[in-house]
Amino acid sequence: MLLAAVMILLAGCGGGVGGDATTATAPATDATTAAAESTDQNGDAAAERSAVTFNGTWDQQYRTGQYYRYDIESPNIDGTATYEWEVVSATDDEVTVRTKLVTPNGTSEQTVTAPPDEVYGELAGSPSGSVATLGFDSPYYSGVDGETLSVGDSWESSGANGTVSFEVEALSTYAGLECANFVVRTNGSVFWESCVTPESPLPGYVAFYEEEGDETPAFEMELVEYRAGD
Repeated sequence: MLLAAVMILLAGCGGGVGGDATTATAPATDATTAAAESTDQNGDAAAERSAVTFNGTWDQQYRTGQYYRYDIESPNIDGTATYEWEVVSATDDEVTVRTKLVTPNGTSEQTVTAPPDEVYGELAGSPSGSVATLGFDSPYYSGVDGETLSVGDSWESSGANGTVSFEVEALSTYAGLECANFVVRTNGSVFWESCVTPESPLPGYVAFYEEEGDETPAFEMELVEYRAGD
């Protein structure tokens, strides 16, 4: 549902677009390769560690001056799109966020001011706001809430659509943001990949696979510029 909504809104802007531990097989995907290359390009700091440290839950951690720029690729986009997220100001009670999505055929911009826990809701409805839901507003992040993301950790849960499994495959660095790469599989097929840290409301990398068994992501977003802010 989330992928469909994002793809539809991108098309409108750009003219197309807890359970027991289990053992899973690492997928041979572009995202895995990208994560490895990112780690190599950014030094050995992430490689020397084996886990991302958590406080038991995900923190939004909005900070004034926090800035992200992503390259977005999809078979349904003619070329590469870019996405920007900037925290213009932030206090404990109120956050102002600016977003900008640029595709080959159009631009969407939005600025909202809201309490920290209402930012995503205020952004909903526009193309740039919908891309923001790929941050920690995504339902798939609830699957790792409270988990210790150490390389090799894996767990699964069952639902109406079958078995959903999670596995932490590596620690990587994207544009200076260190994060844990985890993969979500449905019935054994890769459905979602992301690189996350509780110190950041947005991921270093995220990819969707539209159908079970697909080898190429239907949507891929990689962080290429990052500032932590104050």
